[in-house]
Amino acid sequence: MAYTPKLPQYHSATLRRVAWALGKPMTKTLAALFDSLDILIDPEKVCESCKDKSHCQNCYFKTRKKLNEDISFDSLKPSFNTEVEMKVNQVSVLVSKKIGKNFCSWSLSYGATAEVEDEEHFTEVISQLDSQLREMVSESLPTPNGNGNGHTNHHQLQE
Repeated sequence: MAYTPKLPQYHSATLRRVAWALGKPMTKTLAALFDSLDILIDPEKVCESCKDKSHCQNCYFKTRKKLNEDISFDSLKPSFNTEVEMKVNQVSVLVSKKIGKNFCSWSLSYGATAEVEDEEHFTEVISQLDSQLREMVSESLPTPNGNGNGHTNHHQLQE
Protein backbone atom coordinates (compact mmCIF):
# COMPACT_ATOMS: atom_id res chain seq x y z
CA MET A 1 0.00 0.00 0.00
CA ALA A 2 1.36 3.39 -0.95
CA TYR A 3 -0.02 5.26 2.03
CA THR A 4 -0.66 3.93 5.50
CA PRO A 5 -2.68 6.33 7.61
CA LYS A 6 -1.81 6.63 11.26
CA LEU A 7 -4.58 6.50 13.79
CA PRO A 8 -4.96 9.47 16.10
CA GLN A 9 -4.53 8.55 19.77
CA TYR A 10 -8.27 8.86 20.43
CA HIS A 11 -9.18 6.36 17.68
CA SER A 12 -6.36 4.05 18.70
CA ALA A 13 -7.70 4.05 22.26
CA THR A 14 -11.20 3.35 20.95
CA LEU A 15 -9.93 0.44 18.87
CA ARG A 16 -8.06 -0.91 21.91
CA ARG A 17 -11.23 -0.84 24.02
CA VAL A 18 -13.25 -2.64 21.33
CA ALA A 19 -10.47 -5.22 21.04
CA TRP A 20 -10.53 -5.77 24.80
CA ALA A 21 -14.30 -6.25 24.69
CA LEU A 22 -13.92 -8.86 21.94
CA GLY A 23 -10.88 -10.50 23.53
CA LYS A 24 -8.95 -10.14 20.24
CA PRO A 25 -5.80 -8.27 19.18
CA MET A 26 -6.21 -4.74 17.81
CA THR A 27 -5.01 -5.80 14.33
CA LYS A 28 -7.68 -8.50 14.01
CA THR A 29 -10.31 -6.19 15.49
CA LEU A 30 -9.48 -3.46 12.98
CA ALA A 31 -9.67 -5.94 10.11
CA ALA A 32 -12.99 -7.28 11.43
CA LEU A 33 -14.34 -3.72 11.60
CA PHE A 34 -13.47 -3.26 7.92
CA ASP A 35 -15.10 -6.62 7.18
CA SER A 36 -18.30 -5.31 8.72
CA LEU A 37 -18.56 -1.99 6.93
CA ASP A 38 -21.49 -3.18 4.83
CA ILE A 39 -23.61 -2.69 7.95
CA LEU A 40 -22.92 1.07 7.79
CA ILE A 41 -22.11 1.69 4.12
CA ASP A 42 -24.03 0.72 0.99
CA PRO A 43 -21.57 -1.46 -1.00
CA GLU A 44 -23.16 -0.52 -4.34
CA LYS A 45 -22.45 3.17 -3.74
CA VAL A 46 -18.81 2.35 -2.99
CA CYS A 47 -18.53 0.32 -6.20
CA GLU A 48 -20.14 3.12 -8.22
CA SER A 49 -17.62 5.66 -6.87
CA CYS A 50 -14.56 3.41 -7.08
CA LYS A 51 -11.63 4.79 -9.11
CA ASP A 52 -9.65 1.51 -9.16
CA LYS A 53 -11.61 -1.19 -11.00
CA SER A 54 -8.54 -3.44 -11.22
CA HIS A 55 -9.16 -5.13 -7.84
CA CYS A 56 -12.90 -5.82 -8.02
CA GLN A 57 -12.40 -9.60 -7.78
CA ASN A 58 -10.77 -9.12 -4.34
CA CYS A 59 -12.77 -6.13 -3.12
CA TYR A 60 -14.85 -6.67 -0.02
CA PHE A 61 -17.65 -4.43 -1.32
CA LYS A 62 -17.95 -6.56 -4.46
CA THR A 63 -17.38 -10.05 -2.97
CA ARG A 64 -18.56 -9.50 0.62
CA LYS A 65 -15.84 -12.00 1.57
CA LYS A 66 -14.82 -11.50 5.17
CA LEU A 67 -11.22 -12.25 6.10
CA ASN A 68 -11.99 -12.42 9.81
CA GLU A 69 -15.19 -14.42 10.02
CA ASP A 70 -14.21 -15.73 13.44
CA ILE A 71 -14.82 -12.30 14.95
CA SER A 72 -18.43 -11.28 15.54
CA PHE A 73 -19.60 -7.95 16.89
CA ASP A 74 -22.98 -9.39 17.94
CA SER A 75 -21.92 -9.60 21.57
CA LEU A 76 -21.19 -5.86 21.58
CA LYS A 77 -24.46 -4.73 20.00
CA PRO A 78 -26.89 -3.00 22.32
CA SER A 79 -29.85 -5.11 23.30
CA PHE A 80 -33.27 -3.56 23.30
CA ASN A 81 -36.02 -5.05 25.38
CA THR A 82 -39.20 -4.73 23.35
CA GLU A 83 -41.36 -6.37 25.98
CA VAL A 84 -42.98 -4.07 28.46
CA GLU A 85 -44.58 -5.33 31.61
CA MET A 86 -47.49 -3.21 32.68
CA LYS A 87 -49.53 -3.50 35.80
CA VAL A 88 -53.06 -2.21 35.44
CA ASN A 89 -54.15 -0.41 38.58
CA GLN A 90 -56.68 2.05 37.16
CA VAL A 91 -59.04 2.18 34.18
CA SER A 92 -60.91 5.09 32.65
CA VAL A 93 -63.96 5.03 30.41
CA LEU A 94 -65.57 7.94 28.54
CA VAL A 95 -68.98 7.66 26.90
CA SER A 96 -70.35 10.42 24.68
CA LYS A 97 -73.58 10.78 22.81
CA LYS A 98 -74.84 13.45 20.47
CA ILE A 99 -78.35 13.66 19.11
CA GLY A 100 -80.06 16.08 16.82
CA LYS A 101 -83.63 16.92 15.97
CA ASN A 102 -85.05 19.78 13.90
CA PHE A 103 -81.65 21.41 13.50
CA CYS A 104 -81.01 21.32 17.24
CA SER A 105 -78.45 19.08 18.80
CA TRP A 106 -77.57 17.93 22.26
CA SER A 107 -74.47 16.18 23.43
CA LEU A 108 -73.46 14.69 26.70
CA SER A 109 -70.34 12.97 27.95
CA TYR A 110 -69.75 11.05 31.12
CA GLY A 111 -66.41 9.75 32.22
CA ALA A 112 -65.35 7.61 35.11
CA THR A 113 -62.15 6.20 36.50
CA ALA A 114 -61.95 3.16 38.73
CA GLU A 115 -59.20 1.62 40.79
CA VAL A 116 -58.53 -2.00 39.88
CA GLU A 117 -57.90 -4.34 42.76
CA ASP A 118 -57.43 -7.53 40.75
CA GLU A 119 -55.29 -6.90 37.70
CA GLU A 120 -56.57 -10.00 35.91
CA HIS A 121 -60.15 -8.69 35.81
CA PHE A 122 -59.62 -5.14 34.54
CA THR A 123 -61.63 -5.86 31.38
CA GLU A 124 -64.65 -6.65 33.54
CA VAL A 125 -64.24 -3.29 35.30
CA ILE A 126 -64.11 -1.51 31.93
CA SER A 127 -67.24 -3.34 30.79
CA GLN A 128 -69.14 -2.44 33.98
CA LEU A 129 -68.13 1.23 33.76
CA ASP A 130 -69.08 1.35 30.09
CA SER A 131 -72.53 -0.15 30.75
CA GLN A 132 -73.26 2.22 33.64
CA LEU A 133 -72.10 5.28 31.70
CA ARG A 134 -74.14 4.35 28.63
CA GLU A 135 -77.20 4.00 30.81
CA MET A 136 -76.58 7.40 32.41
CA VAL A 137 -76.14 9.04 29.00
CA SER A 138 -79.31 7.41 27.63
CA GLU A 139 -81.37 8.58 30.61
CA SER A 140 -80.02 12.12 30.45
CA LEU A 141 -80.62 13.00 26.81
CA PRO A 142 -83.90 13.17 24.95
CA THR A 143 -83.69 10.97 21.89
CA PRO A 144 -85.75 10.92 18.71
CA ASN A 145 -87.08 7.45 19.55
CA GLY A 146 -88.29 8.49 23.01
CA ASN A 147 -85.50 7.09 25.17
CA GLY A 148 -84.47 9.39 27.95
CA ASN A 149 -86.53 11.98 29.71
CA GLY A 150 -84.49 15.04 28.95
CA HIS A 151 -83.80 15.73 32.58
CA THR A 152 -80.29 15.46 33.83
CA ASN A 153 -80.20 12.84 36.54
CA HIS A 154 -76.82 12.62 38.18
CA HIS A 155 -76.58 8.98 39.16
CA GLN A 156 -73.77 7.74 41.28
CA LEU A 157 -71.77 4.93 39.75
CA GLN A 158 -72.21 1.69 41.56
CA GLU A 159 -69.19 0.48 43.46
